[in-house]
Parts: sequence; C-alpha cells; structure tokens
Amino acid sequence: MSDAFSVDVSEVLRLAQGSRAAATLVPQELARAMERSVVKVEADAKTLAPVDTGNLRRSITHDVAAQAGGAVGKVGTNVPYGRYVEEGTSAHWPPVSALAGWAARHGIEPFLVARAISRRGTKARPYLRPALAKNLSAIDAEFKQVAVRVLAKLGGR
Repeated sequence: MSDAFSVDVSEVLRLAQGSRAAATLVPQELARAMERSVVKVEADAKTLAPVDTGNLRRSITHDVAAQAGGAVGKVGTNVPYGRYVEEGTSAHWPPVSALAGWAARHGIEPFLVARAISRRGTKARPYLRPALAKNLSAIDAEFKQVAVRVLAKLGGR
C-alpha cells in the first residue's frame, strides 16, 4: 500500500541556498513540519481504524526520515492484515484457523466465516487513505509555514 503525495518546497530550498544559517534551519523546519503532519494523519487513522481487539489501532505508527532536500513521512501498520482491512479482498478461502479467534468473539462458526469470505471476499474498511485525505489541506498549510518560520528565525538573529 503506497499512497504518496508531495509538497512543493522549492521556494524554501532556494531560500536555504542564500545563507549558511538557512541551510541548517530549512531541513530542520521541513522535518518538524513533516513530523507534525504525520502525527495528525496517524491520530485520524487510529480513530478511523475498525476495532475488534484493538491490535490494528495500536499498531498504527509513523516515521519521519530526513532526505536530501526535505523529509519523508510514513504512516502505517506492521500487522499483516492491515492492508486487507484497508483495501478489502476478493473472494478466497482463508485458513479457518486464522478466523477462529474472531469467530469465537462473535459467536460464529469459523468455517461459516471462511465460506462467506470464499464467496464474497471482505469489504474494504479504509482508515489510512481517509486519514490522509482529511489532513491534506492542513499538511499543505503546515509546509507553507516553513518559509515563514525560517524567515522569522533568521530575522531574529
């Protein structure tokens, strides 16, 4: 699952070329803007994630890595079924043993659940993409403020 978006920070990078102080400050501010952005997306993804045991919701995390000319942020989960919850599945026979816990919690025979999935698949229950979509304008505004913060800090020196 790889939904990506980008923000044009070319003006900020051009500003960084103007001074040594800006060259240090711009990457820091871009990383801070990315951190604030992914935290918002993560919080909304956790709110939107469907809950049975809470494992999926607890597994949603974020990561920010500095990169030449900016930062890369990721929000996601490491549970194997996270993608199937987000995207749904086509009809297939899942292993009955994988459904046993869920079926027991819901009072349903695991074989019947497996048979239903073999006929209809599973419905998508998106939580990551809607969380990103909800925050795109806030993320854009966050990155637009990077140049303002850099200029304010440089002006205060």
